Amino acid sequence: MSETIGAVTPQILAYGPPPDDPKGIESDVEVRYVGSSREMVEALTNRTPQLLICLHAPPRYDGIEAVKAIRRFDASAPVVLATNLQSTMVNLQAMQTKVTWSVQLPTDRPVEDGLFDVVTDAGQWLEDEHC
Repeated sequence: MSETIGAVTPQILAYGPPPDDPKGIESDVEVRYVGSSREMVEALTNRTPQLLICLHAPPRYDGIEAVKAIRRFDASAPVVLATNLQSTMVNLQAMQTKVTWSVQLPTDRPVEDGLFDVVTDAGQWLEDEHC
């Protein structure tokens, strides 16, 4: 007896605000935004996405705490930390939490727009990888 396994849609789970206007980008990548570390971990219990993106823009979005919550749940999931705060402390915390990649957001634009750009670029990369 043989089973047919369908293709899995690539998924990005992003901790941060969803865009007000997704700019009509069509993609084969499923993107879900969550607003808290708790929501992030709850989303991981259903399905581990191919990529997690955490916005670090305190006080509203503490990406370091979100990464810590992810690491307690899954030590090997690929995690991107997106921040416009570059300091020795943030860099050390990113290393301690085993962030896979750290992305510098532009300081002359709202962090929401920068996060959307990172999610869009990551989605394009995942789409290219899964085609």
